[in-house]
Formats: sequence, C-alpha cells, structure tokens
Amino acid sequence: MISLKNNSIRTTKIVFAILTMVFGSSYAQEGKVGANGITIAYESFGKKTDEAIILIQGTGAPMTDWPSEFCQSLADNGFRVIRFDNRDIGLSTHLDSFGQPNWEAIGPMVGTCETKPLPYTINDMAEDVIGLMDALKIKRAHIAGASMGGAIAQLVAIHHPKRTLTLTSISATSGNPELPWGDPKALQAMGTPPPKTENKDSIADHLITIYKALGSTDNDAELKKQALEHLNRSWYPEGAARQGAAILIGDRCDRREQLAKLSMPTMVIHGDKDPIVPFEAGKDVTKTVPNSELCQINGMGHHFSMGFLKELEKCMVKNIRKVDL
Repeated sequence: MISLKNNSIRTTKIVFAILTMVFGSSYAQEGKVGANGITIAYESFGKKTDEAIILIQGTGAPMTDWPSEFCQSLADNGFRVIRFDNRDIGLSTHLDSFGQPNWEAIGPMVGTCETKPLPYTINDMAEDVIGLMDALKIKRAHIAGASMGGAIAQLVAIHHPKRTLTLTSISATSGNPELPWGDPKALQAMGTPPPKTENKDSIADHLITIYKALGSTDNDAELKKQALEHLNRSWYPEGAARQGAAILIGDRCDRREQLAKLSMPTMVIHGDKDPIVPFEAGKDVTKTVPNSELCQINGMGHHFSMGFLKELEKCMVKNIRKVDL
C-alpha cells in the first residue's frame, strides 16, 4: 500500500528540488516560526545565503503592505528579503487574552514613557524581530521599518547594535515629544472604527478611505487590490488597536539620547507630504543619528504608493551598500 503521507512528502521534496534548480532558491517562501514566546508568520525572498534585510511594518499593517514587487526587486539586488507579520496582526499570534486597550488609563500616560497600562510595548515588538532572526539563524541583518515599524527598527538598532548591519527608518519619529502631531483629519480617519460587517467590499472601502487619508497616490483599482489582499489573508482589527496603544506611548517616549549613540549606516526616508508623521520628524531623526542621511521623497505621504517604490528601493540600497563585509 502506498502511504499518502510519504507520497506527499516525496512530491514536496521533488517540487522543492525543481524550484531550486530553476530559481536558485530565490523564489518567495512562506513560513512560521516560534519567536519570543509567540508565532511569527513571515515570507522570504531571495537566496538564504545572501545578506538579510528585515522589513518591519506599521500599526495595523500586515506584512503584505510591503508590496511583493518591492521585496522581489530588493532580492534581485542580491539580498534575502524577509517581510513578516508583527504580533497581533496577519497570520502571527493574535493576543486576544489581553482584551482591548484601556484608553482611559493610557491617555494620561502619553508623553511619560509609562507602559504599565499597555498590553505590550514596541520594545516587546523589537524583541520579536530578534526572535525571528534567531529562529531563522540570521546573525546580523539590515533592519528597515516604516511608521511604527520605523520606531521598532530604531529600538532593534539601539538594543542590538551587533545584530544590526544598517538601519533604515521610514516615516518615523525619534520619539521626541515636542514634534508636531499629524493632520487632525487624517488622524481622525485613521481612528475610525471599521464597519461591523463581514461584507468584504464594505471593509475594503473602509481600508481605501484609510489609504487615502495616509496620502496614497494610487488609483482606486490598485487600492482595492491592496485592501482585498489584506482581507483575504487575515482581517483582525482587534490587534491593530493594541498595536495602536503601544505606539501611542512609544512614539512620545524620547529615544534621541539612545539614537545619538548609533554608529551603523542609517538612512532616514520620509515623504514631504506625510499627513500622519510630518516631514519635520524625518529631519529630526536625521539630525539625531550621527552621520545619517535623509532621503526626501517628494509627493509621498504615509503610504507605500506604487509610484514611489523605485525611489524607496534606491535610497535603501544606497545605505545598505555602505557596509563592507
């Protein structure tokens, strides 16, 4: 009798061998690993033997908000590119046991660095990145993050400089509590609760409204595609609320003294039309981190619109190439 299980394993190995011969182990591979007490879902582009780039997303954003075209293009430069779902989003562990944030307790703590009312912190999320690297046996990597992911990337560089080859901080602050807040209308749109429905078109329209509030320059068809990719993979707004609480405290907790001690090559990328994290924040990070470089992307908001991906890639690769291994 033929074992279906063994036959399936044999078939998988054959397919893997064929793909390896054709693509040289450079095709995208998805997986899950245990890291820092949770499970993290990730996708890897490029060869495992190439230098790794770790991409960290922002509040409520799954790993697919790093467009696959962008990840593959970076991989084509000779890197192993890893995007992943932060805790509490996408296919990574959902932390339902924490319940929803206690906003009445959190509100007065903004600007104090007090994390006691939080379900978890952005420091915890930075340790998730290190846990992911450990699980994938990556000793050092180029660390890049956007928005909340930018703050997390900074914390990885601060607390684990020997694991950080380069730092790319995108659309993020230094934690400086004196920086201006974003546009009130855009922030209000970001905080609008999703519709209480299972209708994907209705939820997609909600996401499209948010993308536009972020300053997207993509057309409605492209935004609908992005929204449905998010929804079809995993829709979990409860986790986005807990992430939002973490960054609300974390992004008004001053990191400048620690950032001023960094020595790895650092690129600060910021759009001059960012309605959520004003361009002033990018200039502040650049002023704070020694020998860092500011990449100003004219016309870009707080969204990875397709028209800006090449410029994002160019600035990121320029910084990464400064490392002579």
